[in-house]
Parts: sequence; structure tokens; C-alpha cells
Amino acid sequence: MIRLIARRELTELWRDGRLAGAGGLVALLVCAALAVGWQRQHEIAAERTAAQVLDYDDWVSQQERHPHDAAHQGMHVFKPEPALAIVDPGIEPYVGSTIWLQAHRQSELKFRPAQDATGLQRFGSLSAAWVLQVLGPLLVIVLGFNSIAWEREQGTLRQVLSLGVAPRQLFWGKAVALGGAVTTLLVPCFVLAAAAVLYASSAAPVPALARLGWLAGAYALYFGIWVFVVLGVSARVRTSRASMTTLVALWIVTVVLAPRVIADLSRRWQPTPTRTEFEREMQHDLNEEYEHAWREQFGTSVRWGPDLPLDKWGISLRVDDHAGYGVTDEHFGALWDTFAAQRRFQEWAGLAVPILAVRSFSMGLSGTDFSHHRNFSVAAEQHRRVMQDLMSGDLIEHADPLKDRHFAYQADRELWRQVPRFVYDAPSVGWALRESWPGLLVLALTCALSAAAALAAVPRQRML
Repeated sequence: MIRLIARRELTELWRDGRLAGAGGLVALLVCAALAVGWQRQHEIAAERTAAQVLDYDDWVSQQERHPHDAAHQGMHVFKPEPALAIVDPGIEPYVGSTIWLQAHRQSELKFRPAQDATGLQRFGSLSAAWVLQVLGPLLVIVLGFNSIAWEREQGTLRQVLSLGVAPRQLFWGKAVALGGAVTTLLVPCFVLAAAAVLYASSAAPVPALARLGWLAGAYALYFGIWVFVVLGVSARVRTSRASMTTLVALWIVTVVLAPRVIADLSRRWQPTPTRTEFEREMQHDLNEEYEHAWREQFGTSVRWGPDLPLDKWGISLRVDDHAGYGVTDEHFGALWDTFAAQRRFQEWAGLAVPILAVRSFSMGLSGTDFSHHRNFSVAAEQHRRVMQDLMSGDLIEHADPLKDRHFAYQADRELWRQVPRFVYDAPSVGWALRESWPGLLVLALTCALSAAAALAAVPRQRML
């Protein structure tokens, strides 16, 4: 019976043109977004790979100079573009792609594409994830808003139920039809996405495809939520017009308005300092730690004073750097933990606003969320410390025995070559799942709750 009902529903959806019209338009937008994402990812990946090679070559080809001067020149490292950024660019346009590894200071990523964008950027950029998250629910609404309400208006619902068809059989038949219609439209899009991701991740295709598979499961849950919501509303209201009005209002609230409100609430619940406050507090703690380290090592709290022998400059540079590592780790860690807490707040709010949960999980499995951004920042900082320790170590090894020629010493390319190339290994699929599991759990819970609520709306006395 469920199969017969589903087949009939699919036939009607095809005959009245909604499946071909609205569904075809959304599928076309997804394919166009994938093409745009592929072109963007291909160009960015090539540019960053070339820039990384050129910057390291510039570092190695330096002329003879003082190692501390070389450390101040530093080098730049470039964040690799994840293969699944084709599907979901996430926060990549807002956090930058390049870190300057310089002496004494941990830097933040810079060169954010959003800085060059117009004010329309705040409404989102065209991507396959954006189309699925924002326009996908509208597609489900268009296809299913009158699934039960229209039959009630025409009088056929009473006839169907009088023939012995159980209300839940009717509900599940329509749910299978609506879910099948959406699946039929989106499966080719995921196949196209898999092909694009395979091309972009030819060196490691299996992890990329595994991530895409988890994404497909998350979006299936997301669309399942909307299928149950649409059928539940259609079963409860009296007319198709009331069903469409209710569902569109629900879409506006949960997809357009609520995400911004909840984002503001998360920042109020876990406030972050301004950049000026952050810099001031970190510098205060750095100064205290520097004074303690210098007093313990050299018996003075005056850094770089005239009493410091020049043959001790290499040691003092190392002492200075190592004294600051703990402070910077503490302050940046606290800031990043605050961002993570805000993300968790928004993920659990997905119980009422599902787009927040699917958005978080989608970015996490695509490698374009804040957790991956943090992982790259930590890896870059570790590389900076390796470079800085090598420069200070060379000054210690070549300490000036005359105590007046420290700044005359110059190192050559043999020292520059000791600094290894920066190679970033992206986290595994398991790591991404451990970071993003709340979003998937919330989607599963919300899907189960929406199914239960929809089933509660289909007893015979409520549907007639």
C-alpha cells in the first residue's frame, strides 16, 4: 500500500510540473554552484601552492646576513584549500589564507577575500551547500505543501481512508514519495560533486570521498526533517493555502531570521574581547613573563639593557621566545575556546533551527570550519618556533668571544636550508567527526522528533 501511494504521488508531482520545474531549477543551481566552486578551488589551490614554493625559495636564497635579521624577515605559509571547499567554502572567505612567520610574535591569518567583497557577502555566497541549506527546504515545501491538505479540500482524503487505508500508511507513502523526489533530483548533484572532489584530491581521494559520504548522510537527515515538517503541517491545517502560508513563514523564521539571532545570542553568552583588549591583556602577561624569565636567567628584569654582554644575545633571544610561548598559547587558546563554545551553542540550537546544525557539520566535514582553521594556525605556529629556535641556536653556537662583534656576524645559506619547508597535513576524517559530531547528533534527534510530531498529526479524527 505504501508503495502504491508513493508511486501515485510521484506520478502527480511529475504531471503537474512541480518536480521538473522547481526541482530542476534547484538541481541546476547546485550544479552551477559546484562548477563555480570547482573553478575557485582550482585557481586558489594552484596560486597557494606556487606562492608557498616561491616564498620558501626566497627564504633559502637570502644573502649572508645576521640570523636575527633573517628571523624578522621570516616567511609566509599558505593554508591549503580543502578539496571539499568546492561544496562548502565555510568560513574560508572570512579568516584569511596566509600567516607571516616572524620573530617574537604569533601572527593571525591575513588576506581575507571577504574584505574585498561587497555588502551582499553577508547574505552568503553561491555554493552547493548554501543552495541545499537555504533553497532546499523551499523545494520540499513547493513539492509537498498540499500533499494532504489538497486531498482534504477535494474530498478524496475521506474516500481513501474509507477504503481501509490506514492514516499512517498514507503518511508514509507520501513521505516516501516526497523524499524520493528530492533524492532523484539531488543524487546526480552528489555524483557530480564526487567527480569534482576526486579531481581536486587526486593525491588522497579516499578521505575526501569519505567526508563527502558523511555530508550526504547529514543532508539526507536535513531534508528528512523538512519532509516531516511539511507533511505534518499539511495534515494539520485545513487548506492548501494555509499550509503554504504556514510553511513559508516557518522557512523565513528558521532559515533567514533565527540563525542571525542565535549567532548574536551565542556572542552574548560567550563574549569575545575586542582586538585592542586582546592585544593589551596578552602584552601585559608577556611583559610579566619576560621580566620573570630574565630575572631568573640573568639576574635583571631589564630586557636588552646595556649590562647584557653581546655574547649572551643568542641565549637571551631563546629565553625571550620560550618565555612567551606559554603566554601566547594561553591567550590564543582561550580565544579559540570561546569561538568553539559559541559554535557548540549554535549546534545545539539546531534542535529548533536545523540549518545551524547542518551548516556546522557541513563545514566541519568539508574542512572549512573553525576547528580546521585552528589546527592550521597551530601547525604554522609550531613551524615558526622551529625557525626561531634554529636562528637563536645558531647565534648561541657562534657567540662573539670578543663581546663586541655580535651584530657583525653573518650566516649563509647553509643555515637558511636548515629550516624545513612547511608541509601541512590536514586532519583525518575521524578527527573531523570527533570535532563535528554534535551537529550530526542534533540532526538525527531533530529528524526523529519531527517524524514523531508529524505522525502525531495523522490520526483519522485529526485529518478529516
